[in-house]
Amino acid sequence: MSFDPESQGWQRFDDPALPKVMLAHWLKPESEGFAYGFETSEAQANGHGMVHGGILATYMDHTIGRVARLAAGGRVATIQLDLHYVAAGRPGQFIEARAAVVRRTRSVVFLRGELTADGKAILSASGIWKILGQP
Repeated sequence: MSFDPESQGWQRFDDPALPKVMLAHWLKPESEGFAYGFETSEAQANGHGMVHGGILATYMDHTIGRVARLAAGGRVATIQLDLHYVAAGRPGQFIEARAAVVRRTRSVVFLRGELTADGKAILSASGIWKILGQP
């Protein structure tokens, strides 16, 4: 991978909630919260040589879920997740994930998110998370 996340303000962190095939995980503080990132490799490729859509879906669900948990102040569970694959992710790319709360009620949180690589959208998502309560 030619991109050096650390030189761009990303901080490496361990995230045991994600499969090991998702390699290194990164976090970057931003004015509107934070972004998540992960490195990709051939181990995540599908039969067409692109990052498998299931890997992208897992990372998007996890990222939006983390933001929902912060918004809810406790545990949440995915009720609905709509994914729109915009472009292919390629092994070796650094994929960035961002999510934002659209609306929060007493029982659910509505969010949207996006995965990008090399500054271009590869997946957009929207979903609803159920607020389960405090940990």
